[in-house]
Amino acid sequence: MTTLSAVAGLIALLIGIMAVACGSNPNEHVQSNEFFRPAAERESEQQAAADATSQTQEDQSDSDAPDGGTGEVERQSEADQGADVQEQAVAQDEQQASDDQAQTDDEQPQATDDAAPLETSDDIIRRYSSPSYGYSFELVCSPFCDPNSNGIDRVSFLSETGRALIGVDVLEDDGADSEALLRSTLSLTDNVQFSAREETAIVTGEAAERFAWEEDRRATGGFQARWHVLLVRAQGVVIILRAGAVLDDYEELAPALERTLSSFILPLEITARPGHYDRFEFVIAYDTADIAQEFGQPTTNPPSAEAGLFVLQSATALKAILIWQVLGQAFYDGDTAIQQSLQESLGIENVTGQRDWGEVDGQPARTGETEVPFGEGLMKVQSFAWYCQDGGREFTLHVLDPDDPESVALPLIESFRCSAEQNPGEADEDSQ
Repeated sequence: MTTLSAVAGLIALLIGIMAVACGSNPNEHVQSNEFFRPAAERESEQQAAADATSQTQEDQSDSDAPDGGTGEVERQSEADQGADVQEQAVAQDEQQASDDQAQTDDEQPQATDDAAPLETSDDIIRRYSSPSYGYSFELVCSPFCDPNSNGIDRVSFLSETGRALIGVDVLEDDGADSEALLRSTLSLTDNVQFSAREETAIVTGEAAERFAWEEDRRATGGFQARWHVLLVRAQGVVIILRAGAVLDDYEELAPALERTLSSFILPLEITARPGHYDRFEFVIAYDTADIAQEFGQPTTNPPSAEAGLFVLQSATALKAILIWQVLGQAFYDGDTAIQQSLQESLGIENVTGQRDWGEVDGQPARTGETEVPFGEGLMKVQSFAWYCQDGGREFTLHVLDPDDPESVALPLIESFRCSAEQNPGEADEDSQ
Protein backbone atom coordinates (compact mmCIF):
# COMPACT_ATOMS: atom_id res chain seq x y z
CA MET A 1 0.00 0.00 0.00
CA THR A 2 1.42 3.37 -0.89
CA THR A 3 1.32 6.47 1.29
CA LEU A 4 -0.65 9.64 0.63
CA SER A 5 2.61 11.44 -0.15
CA ALA A 6 3.36 8.86 -2.83
CA VAL A 7 0.04 9.44 -4.51
CA ALA A 8 0.46 13.20 -4.26
CA GLY A 9 3.93 12.92 -5.76
CA LEU A 10 2.67 10.94 -8.73
CA ILE A 11 -0.21 13.32 -9.39
CA ALA A 12 2.09 16.34 -9.08
CA LEU A 13 4.51 14.91 -11.61
CA LEU A 14 1.72 14.03 -14.02
CA ILE A 15 0.41 17.59 -13.82
CA GLY A 16 3.90 18.97 -14.27
CA ILE A 17 4.61 16.85 -17.33
CA MET A 18 1.29 17.84 -18.88
CA ALA A 19 2.14 21.49 -18.33
CA VAL A 20 5.48 21.08 -20.07
CA ALA A 21 3.87 19.41 -23.06
CA CYS A 22 1.43 22.25 -23.53
CA GLY A 23 3.57 25.18 -22.58
CA SER A 24 7.19 25.92 -21.73
CA ASN A 25 9.35 25.37 -18.67
CA PRO A 26 12.56 27.03 -17.44
CA ASN A 27 15.65 25.04 -18.29
CA GLU A 28 19.10 26.56 -18.16
CA HIS A 29 20.55 24.51 -21.02
CA VAL A 30 18.64 26.54 -23.62
CA GLN A 31 20.68 29.32 -25.14
CA SER A 32 19.00 32.63 -24.37
CA ASN A 33 20.54 35.86 -25.60
CA GLU A 34 18.82 38.95 -24.25
CA PHE A 35 19.47 42.50 -25.35
CA PHE A 36 17.79 45.79 -26.05
CA ARG A 37 17.14 46.33 -29.74
CA PRO A 38 16.91 49.94 -31.01
CA ALA A 39 13.89 50.77 -33.16
CA ALA A 40 14.72 49.89 -36.76
CA GLU A 41 14.15 53.38 -38.20
CA ARG A 42 16.50 54.93 -35.60
CA GLU A 43 19.39 52.48 -35.83
CA SER A 44 21.48 54.44 -38.35
CA GLU A 45 21.14 57.86 -36.69
CA GLN A 46 21.66 56.39 -33.24
CA GLN A 47 24.83 54.70 -34.39
CA ALA A 48 26.10 58.00 -35.79
CA ALA A 49 25.28 59.71 -32.49
CA ALA A 50 27.13 56.96 -30.61
CA ASP A 51 30.21 57.45 -32.80
CA ALA A 52 30.13 61.24 -32.22
CA THR A 53 29.81 60.74 -28.46
CA SER A 54 32.76 58.34 -28.40
CA GLN A 55 35.01 60.75 -30.32
CA THR A 56 34.08 63.74 -28.13
CA GLN A 57 34.71 61.83 -24.94
CA GLU A 58 38.11 60.65 -26.17
CA ASP A 59 39.07 64.29 -26.78
CA GLN A 60 37.87 65.42 -23.34
CA SER A 61 39.19 62.66 -21.11
CA ASP A 62 41.52 59.67 -21.11
CA SER A 63 39.05 57.70 -19.00
CA ASP A 64 36.63 55.22 -20.56
CA ALA A 65 33.03 56.38 -20.96
CA PRO A 66 30.22 54.14 -19.68
CA ASP A 67 28.18 52.37 -22.34
CA GLY A 68 24.82 54.11 -22.83
CA GLY A 69 23.60 52.20 -25.85
CA THR A 70 22.74 48.73 -24.74
CA GLY A 71 22.08 46.87 -21.51
CA GLU A 72 21.76 43.17 -20.82
CA VAL A 73 18.78 41.93 -18.85
CA GLU A 74 18.88 39.06 -16.42
CA ARG A 75 16.59 36.26 -17.56
CA GLN A 76 13.86 35.33 -15.16
CA SER A 77 13.73 31.57 -14.53
CA GLU A 78 10.02 31.45 -13.71
CA ALA A 79 7.52 31.64 -16.59
CA ASP A 80 5.03 33.74 -14.59
CA GLN A 81 7.69 36.44 -14.03
CA GLY A 82 8.15 37.03 -17.77
CA ALA A 83 5.74 39.99 -17.76
CA ASP A 84 7.95 41.84 -15.23
CA VAL A 85 11.21 41.57 -17.17
CA GLN A 86 10.68 44.70 -19.25
CA GLU A 87 9.58 46.83 -16.28
CA GLN A 88 12.58 45.70 -14.23
CA ALA A 89 14.95 46.44 -17.09
CA VAL A 90 13.54 49.96 -17.50
CA ALA A 91 13.77 50.54 -13.75
CA GLN A 92 17.40 49.44 -13.80
CA ASP A 93 18.15 51.84 -16.63
CA GLU A 94 16.48 54.73 -14.81
CA GLN A 95 18.39 53.97 -11.61
CA GLN A 96 21.66 53.77 -13.52
CA ALA A 97 20.95 57.10 -15.20
CA SER A 98 20.23 58.68 -11.82
CA ASP A 99 23.48 57.31 -10.38
CA ASP A 100 25.44 58.61 -13.35
CA GLN A 101 23.92 62.08 -12.96
CA ALA A 102 25.02 62.20 -9.32
CA GLN A 103 28.68 61.80 -10.22
CA THR A 104 30.95 64.86 -10.44
CA ASP A 105 32.19 66.33 -13.70
CA ASP A 106 35.66 64.94 -13.02
CA GLU A 107 34.29 61.43 -12.46
CA GLN A 108 31.76 61.42 -15.31
CA PRO A 109 32.42 63.04 -18.70
CA GLN A 110 29.45 64.99 -20.01
CA ALA A 111 28.02 64.38 -23.50
CA THR A 112 28.06 67.28 -25.93
CA ASP A 113 24.86 68.89 -27.19
CA ASP A 114 25.06 67.10 -30.55
CA ALA A 115 25.51 63.65 -28.97
CA ALA A 116 22.00 62.34 -28.27
CA PRO A 117 21.77 59.28 -25.99
CA LEU A 118 20.92 55.97 -27.63
CA GLU A 119 17.31 54.89 -27.29
CA THR A 120 16.07 51.38 -26.62
CA SER A 121 13.05 49.63 -28.01
CA ASP A 122 10.07 48.43 -26.03
CA ASP A 123 10.83 44.77 -26.67
CA ILE A 124 13.58 42.30 -25.81
CA ILE A 125 14.72 39.67 -28.28
CA ARG A 126 15.68 36.19 -27.15
CA ARG A 127 16.88 33.34 -29.38
CA TYR A 128 15.77 29.80 -28.66
CA SER A 129 18.12 27.08 -29.91
CA SER A 130 17.09 23.42 -29.96
CA PRO A 131 19.68 21.37 -28.03
CA SER A 132 18.93 18.24 -30.07
CA TYR A 133 18.31 19.51 -33.62
CA GLY A 134 20.18 22.81 -33.59
CA TYR A 135 17.50 24.93 -35.30
CA SER A 136 16.81 28.32 -33.75
CA PHE A 137 14.54 31.35 -33.96
CA GLU A 138 13.89 34.61 -32.15
CA LEU A 139 11.18 35.28 -29.58
CA VAL A 140 9.98 38.77 -28.70
CA CYS A 141 9.29 39.65 -25.06
CA SER A 142 6.57 40.49 -24.64
CA PRO A 143 4.52 38.47 -25.49
CA PHE A 144 6.91 35.47 -25.47
CA CYS A 145 9.08 36.03 -22.41
CA ASP A 146 10.13 32.44 -21.62
CA PRO A 147 12.44 31.08 -24.35
CA ASN A 148 12.82 27.68 -22.69
CA SER A 149 11.40 24.25 -23.38
CA ASN A 150 12.14 20.76 -22.12
CA GLY A 151 10.64 19.26 -25.28
CA ILE A 152 12.73 17.34 -27.81
CA ASP A 153 10.71 16.57 -30.96
CA ARG A 154 7.95 18.97 -29.91
CA VAL A 155 8.43 22.33 -28.25
CA SER A 156 5.98 25.15 -27.60
CA PHE A 157 6.00 28.68 -26.22
CA LEU A 158 2.81 30.16 -24.83
CA SER A 159 2.37 33.92 -24.64
CA GLU A 160 1.94 35.69 -21.32
CA THR A 161 -1.79 36.03 -21.93
CA GLY A 162 -2.21 32.42 -23.03
CA ARG A 163 -3.82 33.62 -26.28
CA ALA A 164 -0.87 33.11 -28.65
CA LEU A 165 1.37 30.13 -29.30
CA ILE A 166 4.60 29.29 -31.12
CA GLY A 167 5.40 25.61 -31.58
CA VAL A 168 7.73 23.28 -33.46
CA ASP A 169 7.29 19.64 -34.49
CA VAL A 170 10.13 17.57 -35.96
CA LEU A 171 9.27 14.43 -37.92
CA GLU A 172 11.04 11.94 -40.15
CA ASP A 173 10.61 12.91 -43.80
CA ASP A 174 8.73 10.05 -45.45
CA GLY A 175 7.85 12.09 -48.52
CA ALA A 176 4.22 12.64 -47.52
CA ASP A 177 2.32 15.55 -49.05
CA SER A 178 2.87 18.72 -47.06
CA GLU A 179 -0.81 19.55 -46.64
CA ALA A 180 -1.66 16.03 -45.48
CA LEU A 181 1.32 16.15 -43.11
CA LEU A 182 0.11 19.40 -41.58
CA ARG A 183 -3.40 18.10 -41.08
CA SER A 184 -2.27 14.92 -39.34
CA THR A 185 0.47 16.53 -37.21
CA LEU A 186 -1.61 19.51 -36.07
CA SER A 187 -4.94 17.64 -35.92
CA LEU A 188 -6.65 19.94 -38.40
CA THR A 189 -10.19 18.99 -39.36
CA ASP A 190 -11.48 18.87 -42.92
CA ASN A 191 -13.34 22.11 -42.22
CA VAL A 192 -10.03 23.98 -42.05
CA GLN A 193 -9.19 25.47 -45.44
CA PHE A 194 -5.77 26.97 -46.16
CA SER A 195 -6.12 30.61 -47.21
CA ALA A 196 -2.54 30.78 -48.51
CA ARG A 197 0.18 28.40 -49.60
CA GLU A 198 3.43 29.57 -51.16
CA GLU A 199 6.98 28.48 -51.89
CA THR A 200 9.61 30.43 -49.99
CA ALA A 201 13.04 30.05 -48.38
CA ILE A 202 14.46 30.52 -44.88
CA VAL A 203 17.41 32.73 -43.93
CA THR A 204 19.97 29.96 -44.40
CA GLY A 205 18.73 29.26 -47.92
CA GLU A 206 16.74 26.06 -47.54
CA ALA A 207 13.50 25.83 -49.48
CA ALA A 208 10.33 26.03 -47.42
CA GLU A 209 6.55 26.17 -47.76
CA ARG A 210 4.40 28.67 -45.95
CA PHE A 211 0.75 28.08 -45.07
CA ALA A 212 -1.94 30.28 -43.51
CA TRP A 213 -5.43 29.55 -42.27
CA GLU A 214 -8.07 30.44 -39.71
CA GLU A 215 -9.58 27.90 -37.38
CA ASP A 216 -12.82 28.22 -35.43
CA ARG A 217 -13.14 26.05 -32.34
CA ARG A 218 -15.72 28.16 -30.50
CA ALA A 219 -18.30 25.40 -30.78
CA THR A 220 -16.15 23.20 -28.53
CA GLY A 221 -15.25 25.93 -26.05
CA GLY A 222 -12.17 27.15 -27.89
CA PHE A 223 -11.34 30.28 -29.86
CA GLN A 224 -11.25 31.51 -33.39
CA ALA A 225 -7.55 31.73 -34.25
CA ARG A 226 -5.27 32.63 -37.14
CA TRP A 227 -2.19 30.54 -37.92
CA HIS A 228 0.90 30.79 -40.08
CA VAL A 229 3.16 27.78 -40.61
CA LEU A 230 6.63 27.37 -42.05
CA LEU A 231 7.34 23.82 -43.25
CA VAL A 232 10.97 22.95 -44.04
CA ARG A 233 12.32 19.66 -45.40
CA ALA A 234 16.05 19.24 -44.82
CA GLN A 235 18.53 16.45 -44.10
CA GLY A 236 15.90 13.75 -43.78
CA VAL A 237 13.55 15.54 -41.38
CA VAL A 238 10.51 17.78 -41.66
CA ILE A 239 10.35 20.75 -39.32
CA ILE A 240 6.97 22.44 -38.84
CA LEU A 241 7.16 25.87 -37.20
CA ARG A 242 3.74 27.31 -36.36
CA ALA A 243 2.80 30.71 -34.97
CA GLY A 244 -0.74 31.79 -34.18
CA ALA A 245 -3.01 33.81 -31.95
CA VAL A 246 -6.65 34.33 -31.06
CA LEU A 247 -8.14 36.31 -33.92
CA ASP A 248 -9.10 39.29 -31.76
CA ASP A 249 -5.46 39.68 -30.68
CA TYR A 250 -3.75 38.76 -33.91
CA GLU A 251 -3.04 42.19 -35.39
CA GLU A 252 -1.35 43.34 -32.19
CA LEU A 253 0.77 40.21 -31.96
CA ALA A 254 1.53 39.81 -35.68
CA PRO A 255 4.97 41.53 -35.55
CA ALA A 256 6.19 39.19 -32.81
CA LEU A 257 4.85 36.13 -34.63
CA GLU A 258 6.38 37.22 -37.92
CA ARG A 259 9.72 37.83 -36.20
CA THR A 260 9.85 34.18 -35.18
CA LEU A 261 8.99 32.91 -38.66
CA SER A 262 11.45 35.19 -40.45
CA SER A 263 14.35 34.47 -38.06
CA PHE A 264 14.19 30.66 -38.30
CA ILE A 265 17.55 29.11 -39.21
CA LEU A 266 18.98 25.58 -39.52
CA PRO A 267 22.41 24.29 -38.51
CA LEU A 268 24.90 23.01 -41.08
CA GLU A 269 24.21 19.46 -39.95
CA ILE A 270 21.27 17.83 -38.17
CA THR A 271 22.49 14.69 -36.42
CA ALA A 272 19.46 13.92 -34.22
CA ARG A 273 16.54 11.84 -35.43
CA PRO A 274 13.00 11.57 -34.04
CA GLY A 275 12.62 8.37 -32.05
CA HIS A 276 16.30 8.11 -31.01
CA TYR A 277 17.63 9.83 -27.89
CA ASP A 278 21.44 9.89 -27.89
CA ARG A 279 22.50 13.31 -26.62
CA PHE A 280 24.73 12.08 -23.77
CA GLU A 281 26.63 9.10 -25.18
CA PHE A 282 23.95 6.48 -24.62
CA VAL A 283 21.03 5.50 -26.83
CA ILE A 284 17.40 4.65 -26.27
CA ALA A 285 14.72 4.40 -28.96
CA TYR A 286 11.12 5.47 -28.40
CA ASP A 287 7.78 5.75 -30.16
CA THR A 288 7.49 9.15 -31.85
CA ALA A 289 3.77 9.13 -31.06
CA ASP A 290 4.84 9.80 -27.46
CA ILE A 291 5.95 13.21 -26.19
CA ALA A 292 9.67 13.09 -25.32
CA GLN A 293 11.21 15.54 -22.85
CA GLU A 294 14.48 15.94 -20.99
CA PHE A 295 15.28 17.37 -17.56
CA GLY A 296 18.27 17.81 -15.30
CA GLN A 297 18.73 16.64 -11.73
CA PRO A 298 17.17 18.52 -10.02
CA THR A 299 14.75 19.41 -12.80
CA THR A 300 15.71 23.09 -12.64
CA ASN A 301 19.22 22.13 -13.80
CA PRO A 302 20.17 21.32 -17.39
CA PRO A 303 20.57 17.64 -18.30
CA SER A 304 24.13 16.50 -18.88
CA ALA A 305 26.22 13.38 -19.33
CA GLU A 306 26.62 13.32 -15.55
CA ALA A 307 22.93 13.35 -14.61
CA GLY A 308 19.49 13.76 -16.14
CA LEU A 309 16.02 12.42 -16.88
CA PHE A 310 14.44 11.33 -20.15
CA VAL A 311 10.63 11.37 -19.90
CA LEU A 312 8.01 9.86 -22.19
CA GLN A 313 4.35 10.81 -22.03
CA SER A 314 1.59 9.19 -24.05
CA ALA A 315 -1.44 11.09 -25.27
CA THR A 316 -3.13 10.59 -21.90
CA ALA A 317 -0.58 9.89 -19.16
CA LEU A 318 3.01 9.62 -18.03
CA LYS A 319 4.56 6.52 -19.61
CA ALA A 320 8.23 6.14 -18.66
CA ILE A 321 11.14 7.88 -16.92
CA LEU A 322 14.79 7.00 -17.58
CA ILE A 323 17.20 8.42 -14.98
CA TRP A 324 20.98 8.41 -15.14
CA GLN A 325 23.83 9.62 -12.97
CA VAL A 326 27.60 9.15 -12.80
CA LEU A 327 28.47 6.80 -9.94
CA GLY A 328 31.49 4.72 -8.98
CA GLN A 329 30.76 1.07 -9.64
CA ALA A 330 31.72 0.14 -6.08
CA PHE A 331 28.81 2.30 -4.86
CA TYR A 332 26.21 0.87 -7.24
CA ASP A 333 23.41 -1.27 -5.82
CA GLY A 334 20.42 -2.04 -8.05
CA ASP A 335 17.82 -2.25 -5.29
CA THR A 336 18.98 1.00 -3.71
CA ALA A 337 18.98 2.69 -7.12
CA ILE A 338 15.37 1.66 -7.73
CA GLN A 339 14.15 2.71 -4.29
CA GLN A 340 15.87 6.09 -4.25
CA SER A 341 15.08 7.14 -7.81
CA LEU A 342 11.46 5.99 -7.52
CA GLN A 343 10.99 8.05 -4.38
CA GLU A 344 12.73 11.12 -5.80
CA SER A 345 11.04 11.09 -9.21
CA LEU A 346 7.53 9.84 -8.38
CA GLY A 347 7.26 10.14 -4.62
CA ILE A 348 6.75 6.37 -4.31
CA GLU A 349 8.48 4.67 -1.39
CA ASN A 350 7.22 1.07 -1.33
CA VAL A 351 8.82 -1.33 -3.83
CA THR A 352 8.12 -5.06 -3.71
CA GLY A 353 9.36 -8.17 -5.47
CA GLN A 354 12.88 -6.92 -6.14
CA ARG A 355 14.82 -9.58 -8.04
CA ASP A 356 17.26 -10.25 -10.85
CA TRP A 357 15.62 -9.53 -14.18
CA GLY A 358 18.08 -10.27 -16.98
CA GLU A 359 20.42 -8.06 -18.96
CA VAL A 360 20.26 -4.59 -20.47
CA ASP A 361 22.87 -4.22 -23.21
CA GLY A 362 24.80 -7.07 -21.65
CA GLN A 363 24.66 -5.61 -18.13
CA PRO A 364 22.85 -7.46 -15.29
CA ALA A 365 19.66 -5.70 -14.20
CA ARG A 366 17.39 -5.71 -11.17
CA THR A 367 13.65 -5.06 -11.16
CA GLY A 368 10.83 -4.32 -8.72
CA GLU A 369 7.11 -3.48 -8.78
CA THR A 370 4.64 -1.26 -7.01
CA GLU A 371 1.07 0.01 -7.46
CA VAL A 372 -0.47 3.41 -6.80
CA PRO A 373 -4.09 4.59 -6.89
CA PHE A 374 -4.82 6.45 -10.10
CA GLY A 375 -8.27 7.77 -10.93
CA GLU A 376 -10.76 5.06 -10.05
CA GLY A 377 -8.24 2.26 -10.51
CA LEU A 378 -4.60 1.36 -9.99
CA MET A 379 -1.48 2.29 -11.91
CA LYS A 380 1.23 -0.36 -11.98
CA VAL A 381 4.85 0.74 -11.93
CA GLN A 382 7.73 -1.58 -12.81
CA SER A 383 11.28 -0.39 -12.24
CA PHE A 384 14.62 -1.55 -13.64
CA ALA A 385 18.21 -0.69 -12.68
CA TRP A 386 21.57 -1.46 -14.29
CA TYR A 387 25.12 -0.11 -14.42
CA CYS A 388 27.09 0.80 -17.54
CA GLN A 389 30.85 0.60 -17.13
CA ASP A 390 31.15 2.60 -20.34
CA GLY A 391 30.68 6.08 -18.91
CA GLY A 392 30.49 4.87 -15.31
CA ARG A 393 26.76 5.56 -14.96
CA GLU A 394 23.84 4.11 -13.06
CA PHE A 395 20.56 3.88 -14.99
CA THR A 396 17.05 3.36 -13.66
CA LEU A 397 13.90 3.01 -15.76
CA HIS A 398 10.39 3.37 -14.33
CA VAL A 399 7.48 2.39 -16.57
CA LEU A 400 3.81 3.06 -15.78
CA ASP A 401 0.87 1.11 -17.18
CA PRO A 402 -2.46 0.03 -15.66
CA ASP A 403 -2.15 -3.51 -17.02
CA ASP A 404 1.33 -4.71 -18.02
CA PRO A 405 4.21 -2.23 -17.55
CA GLU A 406 6.83 -4.86 -18.39
CA SER A 407 5.52 -5.23 -21.95
CA VAL A 408 5.71 -1.44 -22.32
CA ALA A 409 9.27 -1.46 -20.98
CA LEU A 410 10.62 -4.23 -23.25
CA PRO A 411 11.01 -2.13 -26.46
CA LEU A 412 12.77 0.58 -24.48
CA ILE A 413 15.11 -1.88 -22.76
CA GLU A 414 15.89 -3.78 -25.96
CA SER A 415 16.83 -0.54 -27.73
CA PHE A 416 19.06 0.78 -24.96
CA ARG A 417 22.82 0.96 -25.54
CA CYS A 418 25.40 2.09 -22.99
CA SER A 419 27.37 3.77 -25.77
CA ALA A 420 26.09 5.96 -28.58
CA GLU A 421 28.76 4.55 -30.91
CA GLN A 422 26.39 1.70 -31.72
CA ASN A 423 22.73 2.57 -32.35
CA PRO A 424 19.88 0.11 -31.72
CA GLY A 425 19.47 -0.76 -35.40
CA GLU A 426 23.14 -1.67 -35.81
CA ALA A 427 23.05 -3.77 -32.66
CA ASP A 428 20.07 -5.75 -33.92
CA GLU A 429 21.90 -6.47 -37.18
CA ASP A 430 25.04 -7.63 -35.37
CA SER A 431 23.08 -10.03 -33.22
CA GLN A 432 21.63 -11.88 -36.20
